[in-house]
Amino acid sequence: MEEKRADLLRAEGLSFSYGDRRVLHDVSFTLPQGEYLSIIGPNGSGKSTLFEILCGNARPERGQVIYKGRDVHTMDIRGRARHFAVIHQNEQVDFPYTCMEMVILGLHPHRARFERLGEEALYEVRRIMEKTDTLAFADKLITQLSGGERQRVALARALSQRPRILWMDEAMSDLDVSAKIQMIELLRNLTKEGLTVVGVNHDLNTAYRFSDRILALSHGSLYAMGAPDEVMNERLFEEVFGVRAEIYPGKGFFITGESVSRTAPAVF
Repeated sequence: MEEKRADLLRAEGLSFSYGDRRVLHDVSFTLPQGEYLSIIGPNGSGKSTLFEILCGNARPERGQVIYKGRDVHTMDIRGRARHFAVIHQNEQVDFPYTCMEMVILGLHPHRARFERLGEEALYEVRRIMEKTDTLAFADKLITQLSGGERQRVALARALSQRPRILWMDEAMSDLDVSAKIQMIELLRNLTKEGLTVVGVNHDLNTAYRFSDRILALSHGSLYAMGAPDEVMNERLFEEVFGVRAEIYPGKGFFITGESVSRTAPAVF
């Protein structure tokens, strides 16, 4: 019997509105240490809003996010950065930093002001860049990189923060298939060492194949949460995404191309 992992983070009754438009309604769940969680749902389902609230970048209208017994939104930015690393889909960097300088920035939450970078820290940066396949362009300016290369550098910078939770909002969307699988396998190995990964994911196949659990949103509400084979069934594809799909348990699914009316109800 698999040993139950301790909860690292708890979301309690999260709700949020933009004016009169409710985009999240009473979302609650727990997140254990060492889990790879994918958040899925159609456009407008509240994924990015939930993501920003969970990692502390936005405050909920109601509810709270508890990390190791503390409300995330009472922590200052530096305090959160010692525990959380966040990567967004299109991170714009206009300063002419080299790639290595970008990765070194991830060390700042753990260093004293004006502290010099020691050999041990520099070795760790190089090790992370090697793992993320970014060491080859360490001295190249970040502004000269392709979208996929930037995303790999962003991942290296995030890992250099030594986070307990890595938050990713479509952070691998510009990677080719081979690079994406390579990065996901790296993260899967790190979850075995205790890293927790939470990602908003539009790529349903990679969410299905590599996640420990999947959280599906529909109309701002929690539609389902559980293991991929429990959540990603024919009913979810029809009610949440409005398409028909053939499911191959343990392997994946095939979307037939038939569209249907989305029937998952709004609950507010």
